[in-house]
Amino acid sequence: MSKRMISLGVLWLGAAMFAAVAPPAIASDSTSLSLTNTAVPVVAAPSDAIAADPDLAVPAAARVFPSSTSTVVGSVGFIDADEAGYFWSAARGDRVAETFSGPARVRVAVLKLDVVANTLCCGATVDWTVSINGTDVGQFQVTEGQTGPLTVRYRFPRITGGTYAVDMRVTNEVAGGEGSHTLRYAGAGPHSITLKRS
Repeated sequence: MSKRMISLGVLWLGAAMFAAVAPPAIASDSTSLSLTNTAVPVVAAPSDAIAADPDLAVPAAARVFPSSTSTVVGSVGFIDADEAGYFWSAARGDRVAETFSGPARVRVAVLKLDVVANTLCCGATVDWTVSINGTDVGQFQVTEGQTGPLTVRYRFPRITGGTYAVDMRVTNEVAGGEGSHTLRYAGAGPHSITLKRS
């Protein structure tokens, strides 16, 4: 038997062995995981995979905020079926606060608000600071004439716990006669917070 024939035999045997041990293709054994109303195909994981990473047990999701269960301090508080406020006074302690469950650790917060009514004038603003578990993570401002959707995104050093006390508080005082504003807590329009790992 020639060396060439032996070499071809070895190559054929190696290819057959590779085919025998190659893992099967994963095609139809998938499930879908819906995070934001969009189905994303994912390979089914063993049940202990979630236990190994506690952050996967509670995926990032938008929580209603402000909501009817929020603590609201304003000159009125809950005004009607949709609005809360009127916000203009740090001295009174104007704020919106609520506690949420979430991943074991978070580094990003996305806040979507809706300024429904705004009577600020003369250049007045309402300044807000947002904190999570007592740590300030960012600020935003409502200015004269500003109404409608307002989205802010904060990235901050990791906060751990799995339970997160979110507090938005007014940090300035609007002068008498210079107005105030409200925020949506129900109805059609943005009012949510999403806490994420990254």
